Amino acid sequence: MSNDLERALSKLRFDDQVLGYSLMTKAGRPFVSFAFPENLFPRVKNSIKLYKADLRLMTIDTEKGLVVLAPVDDNWILTVLYVPELQLGLAIAKTKNVLRLLEGIELPPPPDEFEEASEDNLQVLESIAIKAASTDAETTPDTTPAVPEPEEEEEVELTPENFEVQPSTIPKRGEKYSTCLSLDSDLYKEMKKLYRNFGFDVLMLVDEKRSVSAIADSMFQPNERVVELLKWAASKQIVDVPVSESEGGTSASGKLGRFVQVPKFEGDMSKVDESDHPVIKLCDGTRTTEQVAKEASLPKSKVIQIIARYRRHGLKMIGKTI
Repeated sequence: MSNDLERALSKLRFDDQVLGYSLMTKAGRPFVSFAFPENLFPRVKNSIKLYKADLRLMTIDTEKGLVVLAPVDDNWILTVLYVPELQLGLAIAKTKNVLRLLEGIELPPPPDEFEEASEDNLQVLESIAIKAASTDAETTPDTTPAVPEPEEEEEVELTPENFEVQPSTIPKRGEKYSTCLSLDSDLYKEMKKLYRNFGFDVLMLVDEKRSVSAIADSMFQPNERVVELLKWAASKQIVDVPVSESEGGTSASGKLGRFVQVPKFEGDMSKVDESDHPVIKLCDGTRTTEQVAKEASLPKSKVIQIIARYRRHGLKMIGKTI
C-alpha cells in the first residue's frame, strides 16, 4: 500500500509546477509532507476547521502560490501548493488526477500519535493496514477462487497520420489514458521525452467536453501544437479522435470513425470448449470485445479471459474502423 501511495504522490513530486504537497488528517495535522512551507500550515488548518462539516475541493490564494485542498476520504486531505502563475483550472485538474490514483488505495485512519510531516509515516500506514488485514483474515477467511489474469490485447500499429484532428474536435480519453499519466509507465516516459510537461498538461485538460481550440486557448498555445500532441496520443490509444478519411476511416454513415481492435477466430471450432462456443462464434472480426460481451450477456472481463485462452489457437486481434 505504501508503494502505491508513494507512486501516486510522486506525480506531484516530479511536477515542475508543484512547489510542495502534504497529506493531512481531517484535523489539519500534516502526516506526510514534501517541501510544503511550514508557515502555510496554520492557514490551511484554519480553512479545514472552518469548512470541516462540508469540506469539498477548495483553493487558497497565498503569497507563495495557489493551494488546493482536496478530501481523499473520511480521514485524509491532500494539500498541494502550485506555482503562482499556474491557471486555477489546470491546478484543480492536476489535483483531481492524483485523487483518481488515490481512489484505488485503501488508507487506514491515522494513528492517535505520530510525528508530523514525516515521510516515514508511509511505512506507519503500511503497518497499520497489514495489521488490520491480518485481523480480518483471521475472522473472515477468503474463499474467493483465484481468477487468472487475462492476457493483454495485441496492439495495432498506428501513426499520427492515421488521425484527423481539427480545432473543433473534442478528444475523448482512450484505453491507455490512465497508463500514460502514470509516472513509471513507458508511455509517460516516451511522452515526457517528446513533449516534456506540455503533453501531461494537455492530457489533463482532456475531459471529453473541451474542444482542441478550447484546450489550446486555456494554455495560451497555438492549435497546431495541441493537434500534433493529440495525434501522437491517438496513435498510442491514449485518446480517441476521428480516423483520417485518407486512411479509409469513414463509416457507413459517411462520418469519420474510430480505429479499434476486434477479435477474429480463424481456428478449428471443434477444438473450442462447448461452453465457450457462444463467445468464440461472435468473434468474427466485426464486433469489438464490448459488443461480444453484450451479445453473449457476459461481463467483459469474462470475455477477455475466453479470448486470451484461444490466442494461440486461431484467434487474433485485427484493426477495424467503426
